[in-house]
Amino acid sequence: MDQFCVAFPKGSVVCAAGDYLICCHSGEERKIYRVEDLLLVKRLLPSLNDPSTLLIEEHTLDSMSPAYGSEVQLLLTAVDPEFAGEPTALPAIHLQTPTERAKGLLRPARDFTEPDCTVVRRATTP
Repeated sequence: MDQFCVAFPKGSVVCAAGDYLICCHSGEERKIYRVEDLLLVKRLLPSLNDPSTLLIEEHTLDSMSPAYGSEVQLLLTAVDPEFAGEPTALPAIHLQTPTERAKGLLRPARDFTEPDCTVVRRATTP
C-alpha cells in the first residue's frame, strides 16, 4: 500500500474531525461548521466502452494532473443559527446548542483561511 503525506494548503486553518469552524466569509454573521472528516477526492470518468463502468481519472491521464489531486477536502455539517460574533458562537458550540442545517458538504480546505475562520477544537476526555 502506498503511503504519502498531504499538507493543508498554506494559509488555511488546520482542523480535525470533530472540530468546529467559526467562519466569516462575507458580511457580519458568523457561520459554524462541524468537521466530519478530512478527505482526498478522486474524480471518476465513464468508460468509453461501457458508461456504467467508472475509471479513476488519475489512472487514465498520462501528462495532465488530475482534478483535485492531493487537495485536502473537508466533509462538513453546517449548523444553525448564525451568530453576530465569535463571543456568542463559542458558548453555543460548547453547550452543543446549534442544530444541523446541512450534512455532507464537501469543500476544499483552501476555502477556510486563517483570517476568516477560527478552529474550536473538539472536547477530548482523558
